[in-house]
Amino acid sequence: MHLMVSRLTELLPPPRTGVEPQPWEEVRAAYGTAMPCDFQDFVDTYGYGSLDDVLSLFPPGKWGQEIPDPAMRALPSVAEGVLRTFQGTVRVPPRPAEGALLSWGTTPVGYDLCWRRRGGDPDLRPVVVVGHRSGTAVELPCTMAEFVVRTLGDPAGRPADITGTAGHPHSRYLNARDEAALDDAGENPWEYLDDFWDAREEERASGPTVTWVEGPGRHRADNPPVPRLAVQEFGPDGEALRVSATLDLAPDDPVTATVRIGGPTGDVLRLPGVPVAVSGGTGDHVTPDVRLPQTMNDTGMTWHELMGAMAHESEWRLSVSVEDPAVGAVRARHGIVTGAGMQESEVNRAWGEWP
Repeated sequence: MHLMVSRLTELLPPPRTGVEPQPWEEVRAAYGTAMPCDFQDFVDTYGYGSLDDVLSLFPPGKWGQEIPDPAMRALPSVAEGVLRTFQGTVRVPPRPAEGALLSWGTTPVGYDLCWRRRGGDPDLRPVVVVGHRSGTAVELPCTMAEFVVRTLGDPAGRPADITGTAGHPHSRYLNARDEAALDDAGENPWEYLDDFWDAREEERASGPTVTWVEGPGRHRADNPPVPRLAVQEFGPDGEALRVSATLDLAPDDPVTATVRIGGPTGDVLRLPGVPVAVSGGTGDHVTPDVRLPQTMNDTGMTWHELMGAMAHESEWRLSVSVEDPAVGAVRARHGIVTGAGMQESEVNRAWGEWP
């Protein structure tokens, strides 16, 4: 078994009913290339299905449709076209040409998961995360199984902003057959997710008087995953509101932040140009801190009152963004591509949200 799939079996229990192995030689003949070994071992261990009803894996190129004959499987439209990068446009040809994309998964939060054909060894083909709602695409130096392992880990280290994934040890994987059997029996196969998130919310809302809200938060869906800015905690600091985050790079120059707080009816506060104190960390990981005095708060509520609302009502959001040329430089080194959904002026901007 592939080493990363073996690691997955420690984090994510395989189905108890067993899975029928796939006809991989037929798949190879149909596509003119073998599938990566980790993908084959994953499917033979777990089957095609869904992780937490969020990350769905399906036969390559077929977007979840079960078609007996592999040769009949069609590719999605993203398999050919042009992607605009920070360094210029890149043509994505149809398969089986070099550079072609082949899909293997999708999510309901706007991401499609593919491989990019590169060289003759399928095990060396990188994962490409295409944000079909945001117009961005990111090529990641990892395999499909490593992508799933990282998705189960610390939210701050996940390869994409796949919200709704509980993570180890709470996540579950159901193959399509087992999910259908539970549906037929009148059982909700994903009920455990409701219980998990309800418990998290109850724990947060029923705690003592709010002092700090701890994270980490998440990325906005249209924000490339590198460099990662994550809101770690925020709360009253005397008469001020202090926001602490982590940023996966050391800024070139002193930076300022834009802090936004939104409520059920939209933004209630937007503060650009707030000074940022950068401390701790290493050369590739620092801790930006933002302190907002009460004089900046024109919402009609104190910071404590805002904190109380945010802790008990899910519609509230806090976001922080910083802008620095080092952000764009990191993205360029990772080969991030973007469509028209991201303005060129935002290349140097990283931002995150809580929750």
